[in-house]
Amino acid sequence: MRTKTHWILAAGLLISALAFAQEGEESILPAQANAVGALAKEQGFTAASLNQYLTSEWGASLYSLSRQDAVKIIRLFQSDNPPSPPPVRKPATALPAKEPVRASRNAAESETQEPEPILAEVLEVGMAKRFHLVDGNIIQGTITRIDDDVCHIETIDGLLRIPTSSILEETVHITKKNDTRYVGPVLKETPEELILRSPYGDVVISKKDIKDMDRYHGGKRVPWAEEKKTFYRGEASLPYVFTDHTAFPLPANTFYLSGLSLGYGFTDRFMVFSGFGSDFMGDLNLHPLIQFYHRETGVSEVGAALGFHMFNHHPMETLVAKYARYVINDALQESLNETEADVSEVLTGKTQQFYWEAYLVLSSRRSLATGRGKLGWHLGIKTNSLILSRPALQTGYSWDMKKMVFPFRAWAAFEYDLSKRLKLMMNLWADNGHKYRTPFQTWQDYTEDSTPFVLDSPKGDYRMVDFDFGFLYAFGETFRLGIHFQEPYLLLYWEFYEL
Repeated sequence: MRTKTHWILAAGLLISALAFAQEGEESILPAQANAVGALAKEQGFTAASLNQYLTSEWGASLYSLSRQDAVKIIRLFQSDNPPSPPPVRKPATALPAKEPVRASRNAAESETQEPEPILAEVLEVGMAKRFHLVDGNIIQGTITRIDDDVCHIETIDGLLRIPTSSILEETVHITKKNDTRYVGPVLKETPEELILRSPYGDVVISKKDIKDMDRYHGGKRVPWAEEKKTFYRGEASLPYVFTDHTAFPLPANTFYLSGLSLGYGFTDRFMVFSGFGSDFMGDLNLHPLIQFYHRETGVSEVGAALGFHMFNHHPMETLVAKYARYVINDALQESLNETEADVSEVLTGKTQQFYWEAYLVLSSRRSLATGRGKLGWHLGIKTNSLILSRPALQTGYSWDMKKMVFPFRAWAAFEYDLSKRLKLMMNLWADNGHKYRTPFQTWQDYTEDSTPFVLDSPKGDYRMVDFDFGFLYAFGETFRLGIHFQEPYLLLYWEFYEL
């Protein structure tokens, strides 16, 4: 008998695995139903008690379940904490024979009557979440005091006094992305995390890590398919502040487009982007970013990343223009940016070469106490291939090695959510190749010179240390537009593909 049960379970699991990859709403397979029945029988269920349990907890009888729910139920019976049969209902006492019609009517009503809702067993000071009440009301607030079986709940609408007997129990069945599973009542919920009570202690779960979740309000199940319509997964995070990168890559399977580049997140820790203006000009480039450290709780996250910019055919005029203050006219003893000489006249030899940049960045973000958004900071440092070799110059020009020992850029960026849609961003940097340019000069460089969509003009005033600030507005979950007061002045971020 035991061997037969094992064969049934094996067949059920195989079919369940195949079914899980298909459409989750198809009806349960016969092998799945047999597996559920065999597992339930080992736990002491009868056919009637199994259907009673499934109807109460999963909203359907055995042969009305979906394939996806069948997979979950099989896993639940195989877990360390499988379900147990519900209490056996006592048979109703016989009614007087003189009222056969009323007896039949009462029996019909008892069959269709909904089970009594489950009242909250865990209520304590500090619980902050939505409280579902037996009369249908839903209260968002925090329990500040419990006196004589009355909860004092602070809400944005005032202090409410609600009897404990009016508050429904709220439990969740959560499966995380790493297949960890938790079941228990909800103690606290924020836009970023859930805190629930398990038999082994209170558990803090980040909503970003949840793969599947079902809620139960008073014993009534709210399926994940309905729950995730309004489930908050956190604001989309930008991979950069202005032109400087953060240590948080794009989410996996996400494609984005900005005014200067496009990118794709292959995993939660690896993304690649490219400056399409350089690509169109024959300077193909790839910019991979690898997050090698990440630590996250429900309210904060810290990350460190290493990034590279690689160009296969980069015009050296761009680099000479950027660092023109370090190119000296030997006869005049003046820097290139102080003379009328054209950058192309200064170079000699191969004017298009392989070029790279490398940077390291540390980032941190945490939720605001108000729950309206996040604040974050980012520290980074960057260098490039000029640290090893510099473009060859015509006779009469030379690099000032004393002033430019090596090229660098160091930045400290800050972001703060003023509201759910409006973000304040600030950046302070030291860059020995930075030049300030007016909006008109920037627009000419972006649209009218020989390298459109690339910011590489030699014009501008050198400012090694400078800062910038601006605002970014989210029109929706995927489109953002910003303005700030340094090049490139306008920000465009469009996330238009996400699995």
